[in-house]
Amino acid sequence: MPIKNNPAGRTGTVGFSVCHEYALFYGLPGAARIGRLEHSEGQKARYKERDDISAFEWTNFRKHGGQNTYRLTRPRQFYPIYVEGERLRLPAMEWDNGARTWKVLDPPRATEETLLPIDEDGRERIWDFVVETTRKNIPHLRVRKDSRGHSAIYRKWRLNDEGLLPQTWWDKSEYSAAAYGTNLLAHLFGETHKFAFPKSVHAVTDCLKVAGFRNNAEGVALDYFAGSGTTGHAVINLNREDGGRRKFILVEMGDYFDTVLLPRIKKVTFTPEWKDGKPKRLATPEEAERSPRIVKVVRLESYEDALNNLEIRRSDKQQLLLDGREAQGADGLREQYVLRYLLDVETRGSPSLLNVRAFTDPTAYKLKVKRPGSDESREVNVDLPETFNWLIGLTVRHIAAPQTFSAAFERDSEKRLRLKGRLRQEEDGPYWFRTVSGTTPDGRRTLVIWRKLTGQPEQDNLVLDEWFTKQGYSAKDSEFDLIYVNGGNNLENLKSPDDLWKVRLIEEDFHRLMFEREGE
Repeated sequence: MPIKNNPAGRTGTVGFSVCHEYALFYGLPGAARIGRLEHSEGQKARYKERDDISAFEWTNFRKHGGQNTYRLTRPRQFYPIYVEGERLRLPAMEWDNGARTWKVLDPPRATEETLLPIDEDGRERIWDFVVETTRKNIPHLRVRKDSRGHSAIYRKWRLNDEGLLPQTWWDKSEYSAAAYGTNLLAHLFGETHKFAFPKSVHAVTDCLKVAGFRNNAEGVALDYFAGSGTTGHAVINLNREDGGRRKFILVEMGDYFDTVLLPRIKKVTFTPEWKDGKPKRLATPEEAERSPRIVKVVRLESYEDALNNLEIRRSDKQQLLLDGREAQGADGLREQYVLRYLLDVETRGSPSLLNVRAFTDPTAYKLKVKRPGSDESREVNVDLPETFNWLIGLTVRHIAAPQTFSAAFERDSEKRLRLKGRLRQEEDGPYWFRTVSGTTPDGRRTLVIWRKLTGQPEQDNLVLDEWFTKQGYSAKDSEFDLIYVNGGNNLENLKSPDDLWKVRLIEEDFHRLMFEREGE
């Protein structure tokens, strides 16, 4: 679909002055349907009358236009209509297939006038409808005088509530990338933004509508070359127009994700109108209600970050062997070792290769991440629970607020550790729990339990058992089929004979899903 995005044309010394770009639309055969666009205000203004069905205007019931509007091509739509004053009726008729014409069985009354679809130049045209459809629509037809003072039949031409089919050439002024892309960013950021050739937000909005978003208030738009964030901006605008709950997923690897895309989404969420980097006005209560409630930013580990977080652990003896004459020999022992074994042996347990020992505190897992546009690195927390949800394909239903507990212990008569008193909830307690519940792709109802471990397995498991029982998860009618827990545990011992739920270690599946390849 060509879009006139540069009305002035691209300047140059030879060739054509390019003034358009292309929008490509794809869909599954039989499943995809072209969406419609809204009528313009000028088009809406033509439909000044309204009945109990919709807005309409009166148009001549006789067709006009190309060859398909003549009697020769569509003879079944050439037939008489009798009128008397403002009343009209269709006579009884039967179709003569040999003569390809209607045989009238009911002649007009003396007071009736016979009207045929013959134009001002005497050419035999056709009516808009076939006979059966016209009979059904008699109430929506009217006898009026045309410009020559002759009787003519008019029909109600209704404003299609579904909108207009998109044309094959888009040339609205709002599609200008300079006016509604570059200048729009200048209004949002002043002149500080550094993003070349942003698209018009109106062009992207109409593309979303044609792709089905106009009548899909719960849709999700995915843009995996998000650029300056125009798609997200367009989705926010659509939701503000009709109160929809559409969502967007924007994917971008350029450093302008932090300098343009994310600030743009934040600014547009705050209020829709900006100038010189400042809001022109506050959002209305309705606009605020229809604005995003939360925008989640997920940063993926880069190849460079993975390398920068490798930690080589090599003993002096290993180093001596690698530096020895034998390792430097013709058989290339050192080279073979570095290529085939170094990652598996010496860097195992590095942060970027999943240090499962650090799972004792799920909130404290860190990676050194390179700042965009700089060689400087900084330590950032990795969201292990969120990452694990993605790895197992969990459709999240509920994320519980973290719970912190403290507990006192004592030795019983058999010198085994047991809880002293009841487990108490305290803000500064050392025992921390966070749960996520949802459904895996194979339909299993799943509970993921994250906890902060103290390094004393007996105490950690005793507290886990007590907490697990108090939450009701050990009941026979537990709603879960699968339960994940970080750290060794003995939850299986709490199952009754009729329980069907299974317990799995987070660390094992985390590592397997990240590093094992299918078929190995």
